[in-house]
Amino acid sequence: MISENRRMIAVCTSWEDVENLNLVLNRLMDATDGTPFLPLCIPFDRPTTESRGEESIRELTDAFDLPNLAGFLLFGEMIRSDIINQHLIDLAHRKKLPVFMLERQYEGCINLAFCYTEGFESVARHIVEEHGCRDVVMVAGIKGNSYSEERISLLRRILEENGSSLPQEQVIYGEYWDEPTFRALDGYFSAGGHMPEAFLCANDAMAIATSIWLSERDIQVPGQVRVAGFDGILPGENHDPSITTAAPDFAYMFGRMLDRMENWNPEDTGRTETWPIPFRFIPRESCGCRKRDVFSVVRKVGGLKVTNLDYTRHIRSMANFMRRTLSMNSFVRLNESLSPLFSMWQTPFCFAAVLDDNNHNQATSILHGRNGRYSAGETFLYKESPIPNEASVRNDPSVRILAAQLLQNEDETMGYLVSGLNDWSLREQERFEEEALFLSAALNAVLSNRRLEKANREILHLAEHDYLTGLYNRRGFLRELERRLQLPESRSQVLTLFAMDMDGLKEINDVHGHQEGDLAIRSLAEALRRETEDTGICARYGGDEFAFACIADHSMLPELEEIRKRLETSARAISGKRAYLISASLGACSRPVDSSLSLDEILAESDRALYRDKTARKHRS
Repeated sequence: MISENRRMIAVCTSWEDVENLNLVLNRLMDATDGTPFLPLCIPFDRPTTESRGEESIRELTDAFDLPNLAGFLLFGEMIRSDIINQHLIDLAHRKKLPVFMLERQYEGCINLAFCYTEGFESVARHIVEEHGCRDVVMVAGIKGNSYSEERISLLRRILEENGSSLPQEQVIYGEYWDEPTFRALDGYFSAGGHMPEAFLCANDAMAIATSIWLSERDIQVPGQVRVAGFDGILPGENHDPSITTAAPDFAYMFGRMLDRMENWNPEDTGRTETWPIPFRFIPRESCGCRKRDVFSVVRKVGGLKVTNLDYTRHIRSMANFMRRTLSMNSFVRLNESLSPLFSMWQTPFCFAAVLDDNNHNQATSILHGRNGRYSAGETFLYKESPIPNEASVRNDPSVRILAAQLLQNEDETMGYLVSGLNDWSLREQERFEEEALFLSAALNAVLSNRRLEKANREILHLAEHDYLTGLYNRRGFLRELERRLQLPESRSQVLTLFAMDMDGLKEINDVHGHQEGDLAIRSLAEALRRETEDTGICARYGGDEFAFACIADHSMLPELEEIRKRLETSARAISGKRAYLISASLGACSRPVDSSLSLDEILAESDRALYRDKTARKHRS
């Protein structure tokens, strides 16, 4: 039965070692079942975080700055960055919460120190003393690595205690992974190495690789040679044969952790402690201690087929989803694709949001799913409530773990994804990582398309507007005028097109300076904008030349002088008291809006009318 008002244990890690991460989180989920605690895992992508530096680290820290936290569990070695670890430690201290550190040692933390030596020794003694293997090949990790060399020395000492030895040629280095292990085995046998009684590997990944290499050469494990590993990862248990190993006693570790959080004294914040975490020896099939279970193998193969089908379905669905999003510029359309995609894998809760371009504290949901029902479009303050109805989700009995990830590209954080799950199998974990990667790519596509459209609009605006006044230039004016003339409501109306020149601009520039000339131009432009804002459009062609047009139910020619006076009065008021008066010459032409209307003719006629007005005004002056 779930405890009411669960508090969250913030688990900070990276995607560095998904198998070990999955193992630890599953054990944490088992430990928190029926308790007042809920694991919240926020893994991060190391390359993205490292490429963006301090900003990304701050955002990562902000992601953990949540209410209802009971403590922090940091995967120090997976995070690997002292800067990130220290930021999170400082956050925990500010909140006066305990911080538990795995794999690394830090001041101000409860450091969880795995007893590797004792754990590996239990496996080595089992192979040497209980199975009587005196001829052993050691598959070590990285040459020169302290853990790796310590395990070599330990095996050598145990063999010597039992009247045998570990020749140097029977130490090979698999570097903790499968491909280097295959190469090391090839090298050992190519150099004339013989088949030993047992292979003892410094971790389970290399033990699995060794078993695969042997089986491909029809060498039976454990019938002809025994194999053992170390660290207790889930693939070792699921392998055929299952791998004999030793695993950290997570039940003991998490039992102590939960007890400490439940009885935490804030005055203990910042105190440094070290907790030794023992290992449990687990004898399995690869050393011959457990019989091969045919039905178990069939179940494993069946499970692998199901997983493989899920991989295929997921990648195909995600690829189709990405293809649809490449040209998207709308989050509404993105949501329409997200809902059917995420509904393929039912989870108690899923939520994705995009951060506002101008205010990263504001976010809008693009996916909000609760038990198969989906919505989107909520706008909220991200830092105040990153998960809508957070208490309801946190105390939902079907949610046994929360996983959250920032959705990022190399330049920015675009949003985030949160899932509430009942199961956290390795496949569920990998699917969550894949969803975050694909959703990051989709957001990047939508945002890039939106920004490209905005840039194109800005370029078009620059191409069609005058830089000094903001009015249309000649190109923009004619384009907009043609558009308006094509509107149905313009039919049977009358177009009046005005051509206008400012009087005396050269004199203003020569006598008062170009700054004053620009002020006069802007003042007349603003007067023109106000005059035409309800009925027409206006433009500055350049220099002292302007044009404007009105489409109305009558010709504006009879009002020409009145319009000129309004423009001059308005421009003078806008410019303020100056040493000169702003005035303008004005010409106009009117034509009905019908199929016979020729813009070229009406433009030419308004220019001729302007010329006549300028000439008349010069003669009067």
